[in-house]
Amino acid sequence: MFSHKNQFFYIMLVLCAGYTVSQFLRTSIGVLSPNMMNDFNINPNDMGLLGGVFFLSFAIFQIPAGILIDRFGPRKVMSSVIIFAVLGSIIFALSNSFYSLLIGRIFMGLGCSICLMGSLVLITRWRDTNQFSKLAGIILAVGGIGGLLATTPLSYFSELYGWRLSFWLAAVVTFFVMLLYYFELEDRDKGLFINKKNKLISPKNLFFVLKERNFKFMIPMSLMSYSSLVVILGLWGAPYLKDIHGLDSIERGKILMLMAISWNIGSFVFGRLRSIFGSYKRVVIFGSIGVIFLLFVLSFISNINSTYLYILFCILGFFGAFSVALISHYQVLFDKEYMGRALSTANFFNFGGVFFIQWLTGKIIFIMGGNSSGAPIGAYRAAFLFVAILLLVSLCIYLFTNEKKNNF
Repeated sequence: MFSHKNQFFYIMLVLCAGYTVSQFLRTSIGVLSPNMMNDFNINPNDMGLLGGVFFLSFAIFQIPAGILIDRFGPRKVMSSVIIFAVLGSIIFALSNSFYSLLIGRIFMGLGCSICLMGSLVLITRWRDTNQFSKLAGIILAVGGIGGLLATTPLSYFSELYGWRLSFWLAAVVTFFVMLLYYFELEDRDKGLFINKKNKLISPKNLFFVLKERNFKFMIPMSLMSYSSLVVILGLWGAPYLKDIHGLDSIERGKILMLMAISWNIGSFVFGRLRSIFGSYKRVVIFGSIGVIFLLFVLSFISNINSTYLYILFCILGFFGAFSVALISHYQVLFDKEYMGRALSTANFFNFGGVFFIQWLTGKIIFIMGGNSSGAPIGAYRAAFLFVAILLLVSLCIYLFTNEKKNNF
């Protein structure tokens, strides 16, 4: 439909649109969680499960999706899988119980599981490796508009029209993205050669990426890098601001929106820091240290001016974008014909980690006295310190990595 000169530009627009939908659906429960806990009588333990099950579904499909993409190409797989996100949005909008909400989130996670990973594979098939970090950062940042829409705009819209209509609209938009995937995407640049022999689906090559030495040392950081941000932005940030600082839904939405904006800015910045730091590894170390420090600060503050909360959440959002550099670290370790399996395996741990962290922090808050009405400061303190300590341990293990590519 478009000239070759402009084709990749339009492909990037479509990929950004798909990731915008994914970001909205995965973080939409954040500003809605206090109201949902009250309306459906959901305790923190179940709320952690409801928030995390999206990411469990997302993670489980990563490796099969990567194999399917290597075998059939991103276009067919992406346009087929995203239909589950449409169904999940409809189920969620119609829900009248905790379990129907849970099913809706499972379907959303499955449908969105292809949006990021498929986009990353397409980048490797259209552009050189040295452009990957910049282009991935663009998709993450522009697609992060979905995360913005899931903060103050969603909060306002829900106050006026109810949260159910939001998910009906999300279903319509997601269906439109499915059409764009099918009609506008092209699997690769015409000049790219893909080694056909590596497309064979067999037990031998399903988990071959785990043989890569660096990959093993990167798994703990994969489990914690993205989850350390989403556990605040996508789940406990709003309840924390309500219970500990007494902020209303609109004020909570504003803080989380600015946090999401900061994350978008950070995605652009961290996608370009390798030229300054000299390696992706150093960028990841820099970003993770910042997040660890800020989580410790968040754990111990109380009764402070809301202005400082805005600042703290914005800085945390910015440093939380260091996961962009971690994704780039993965892609330098493997050849293009293995990229679907490599990135999907990495994403399995990235998003699987979000499920476990949201689920476990929910249990911690529940055990420490939280219920459907709220939680004491000690509960949030224990949960945030738990995340900070796990991220610190992951960083210590990550220090043993390098950026040398092995030949398979």
